[in-house]
Amino acid sequence: MNPNDIIQIGPLALALDRLVAVSLMLTFLTALDWIVRRYRVAAWQSAGLALLAGLVAARAGHVWQYRESYALEPVAALQAWLGGWNWHAGVAAAGLVLIVTLRRRKPVLAGLGVLAGLTLAWAGFLAAGESKSSLRLPQTLTLERVAAETAPLPPWRIGDLRGRPIVLNLWATWCPPCRREMPMLTKAAATERRAEILLVNQGEASAQITAFLRAQGLDPAHVASDPSGLLNEMIGAGALPTTLFIASDGTVRQVHTGEINRVQLDIAIRALERP
Repeated sequence: MNPNDIIQIGPLALALDRLVAVSLMLTFLTALDWIVRRYRVAAWQSAGLALLAGLVAARAGHVWQYRESYALEPVAALQAWLGGWNWHAGVAAAGLVLIVTLRRRKPVLAGLGVLAGLTLAWAGFLAAGESKSSLRLPQTLTLERVAAETAPLPPWRIGDLRGRPIVLNLWATWCPPCRREMPMLTKAAATERRAEILLVNQGEASAQITAFLRAQGLDPAHVASDPSGLLNEMIGAGALPTTLFIASDGTVRQVHTGEINRVQLDIAIRALERP
């Protein structure tokens, strides 16, 4: 997801892709209701059943596709609200339900036509997002280290980390989802060998950050500070937490807005390893 694909309404941040997906699903339900009435099909909740089957199949297909990642945290398979769908499996399941429930040729063709049209619209939306220009962070960007010791440590410079994948998680102590994901992220930062993970606090003093880490029993080794919030402003995210996945060439490949779990982190890091 591109950072510009977030719609900010006051303190509420909404992902554009989810808004588009919900809009397409509502359009599907409305169009199928019209088809059932138009052709007088005695189908009980055909649209609802097709949508439900599609969502279940899309989620199951995604979990199976990334089964190695879900093995790290099996319960995450049930956290569908955090995202993760295989739309090919979902469309196939929805189409099958339409064929079974609508039965007659004309309503079946009409229903499949609606499904195909909305699928093309979704594919076009995804393709448009992928075609956007890639974001790159300046190599001179420096981040202050946060350490448990009183002696200051040299800052991290983004340019010095170039040559291997980087994950930057933007967070703050006042942010509830940030606080929930911090234990997982600090552990992952200490053990992950495929990418450098830095947890970059936005706009808070080092003393406040250190006090929070100490109270929560979290390792500060991979925690950095961006007291002016420059990084958040630079990428135009606007919401916390936000996680940036940066390829070894310095290109920001993915921006995840909102809480992230261990499975999503692993899937995104695997994607960074692909050319």
